[in-house]
Amino acid sequence: MTKLFRRNLILVLVCAFAGLFVPKLASAQLPADQMTTLKLGDPTPEWVYVLDVQFPVLSSKVWIIDGATNKMLGQVSSGYVANFEVSPDHKELYTADTFYSRGWRGDRNDFITIFDAHTLQVTGEVAIPPKRLLIISKRNVTAVTPDGKFLLISNMTPATSVSVVDLKARKFAGEIDTTGCTQVLVGGNRRFSSICADGAMLSVTINDKGKEVGRKRSPQLFDPDKDPLFDQPAMAGGMIFFDSYHGQILPIDISGEQAAAQPAWSVLGDADKGWRPGGWQTIAASADGSKLYVLMHQGGEWTHKQFGKEVWVFDAKTHQRLEKITLTTPGYSIRVTNEPKPLLFNLILAPEPKLETYASADGKWTLRSTFKDFLSPFLLYGP
Repeated sequence: MTKLFRRNLILVLVCAFAGLFVPKLASAQLPADQMTTLKLGDPTPEWVYVLDVQFPVLSSKVWIIDGATNKMLGQVSSGYVANFEVSPDHKELYTADTFYSRGWRGDRNDFITIFDAHTLQVTGEVAIPPKRLLIISKRNVTAVTPDGKFLLISNMTPATSVSVVDLKARKFAGEIDTTGCTQVLVGGNRRFSSICADGAMLSVTINDKGKEVGRKRSPQLFDPDKDPLFDQPAMAGGMIFFDSYHGQILPIDISGEQAAAQPAWSVLGDADKGWRPGGWQTIAASADGSKLYVLMHQGGEWTHKQFGKEVWVFDAKTHQRLEKITLTTPGYSIRVTNEPKPLLFNLILAPEPKLETYASADGKWTLRSTFKDFLSPFLLYGP
């Protein structure tokens, strides 16, 4: 028997033997995989949304992190230097997105993308004029009205205006001219205010269709040439609290038809020479506006983007400093949770992007956890 004959015989026998088991193997196959989507529960006060612009900023990302467990719960992707908002009922998430047909050039398209807050699936989008303010992402460039009816988007081309999106009807409702004034600071269901170049504020009232029905411009509330304000104020109960480059706090009531400022006061005492606010998102407020948290550093003129080494806590009514919180790592943006014993989130941009979470016990703030893996995070949001 030749080697070739033996090899062929063995091959035939193996095939015949395997054939006896083919029906059994077929009948034992596993069922087809079913695609499922995990669902997030309702957000807790300890959740934080981190907007990561993802340098070189062709697209952005929002991280959802549970500060109590230091775990990432989910992510949503968004467009070029996106902005982010959460619906008041916490059922939807929104991103203001810009996309170019050739990545960083070509035809421009702007959208509001709507996500289900529990599945993180896209449920809709609304096209808006390609005018939205394109800078490194900031708070108050977009805003949702307290009743969840409208999303407002600040535009600059360089002419300034505000786009209005009807979130219930899922449509673009119109554009409102805000010449010389920018941003959207919401003072009620049908009212927003914008900061003007001369230190005044423009307040606009809209109707249920998103159309302007009235506007009033305040007198000058601050002098931007002498002491500029950081343009991402803390907001609580119809009040906004600006901090300035030189350490002033300017409270402004934007709930009425015209913005009205209260007397400014300083965060600096006699022994605080050389200290001043600095960073990106530099001020936070408790839910009721009774406490203010200010990110502070030591530096001279025009060091307003320097990372903060401490967070100073103030009574918003008496202006008394209550605490100093020393940060383990100098931070760029801060946020406090809306609860009796809040968590303090400290966002670090460099040298290693990360999020530090601080908790207080027995009157002392300590570092509770650190979350890494970001690329270029800038902003913190809460549910």
